[in-house]
Amino acid sequence: MSQTAQGSHHRSFDSRNEPGYSCIITSLYDTFIEMPAPSAYECASLLLDTVPGLMRSITGTLRQRHDGGDDAPTLGQLRMLAMLAERPWTLGELAARHHVTPSSMSRMVDVLVQRAWVERVSNPNDRRQVVLHLTPGGHDAHRALLRFAEESVAALIDRLDDQDRARLYDGLSVLRALVDHPCPHVIDHVSGETA
Repeated sequence: MSQTAQGSHHRSFDSRNEPGYSCIITSLYDTFIEMPAPSAYECASLLLDTVPGLMRSITGTLRQRHDGGDDAPTLGQLRMLAMLAERPWTLGELAARHHVTPSSMSRMVDVLVQRAWVERVSNPNDRRQVVLHLTPGGHDAHRALLRFAEESVAALIDRLDDQDRARLYDGLSVLRALVDHPCPHVIDHVSGETA
């Protein structure tokens, strides 16, 4: 058999004739070629760029659920309700936790009191100290606002496929562990820091 005849039985592979070939090669490349891990600063930059947009999305949902009024609950109020749902707090404790003055915190609490979500109760052991408690309406508001916030975020995450959703969950779990159990250290040099 001639070389020409043999060639007719062994067609040369040309990627230009195979529409899916480039996608396969790209997938294999991504799988087997180890890419450098992002630096700590790159991760921080991505996180800080992402969080504000996420907060705006949740805030928008809370506003829509409250008929779009200017007095719609805020994420700060939701956070306050969540803290008070765990246990009563004094005004001073809340101010220290939020790194604000007691007078500033008092104004924030006033809004929750006006909504009948929080009540001020004098400490029986120290009448000068005011303890903040959630009212039954406050507990209801906390549950409702939390559900609205979760629905807002879930609607975004639902657009991911199973693999990306699992990757997101794993990454958030790692971040949660870092935040819940921070290691004491001196900020001297961080991976990826630019001069």
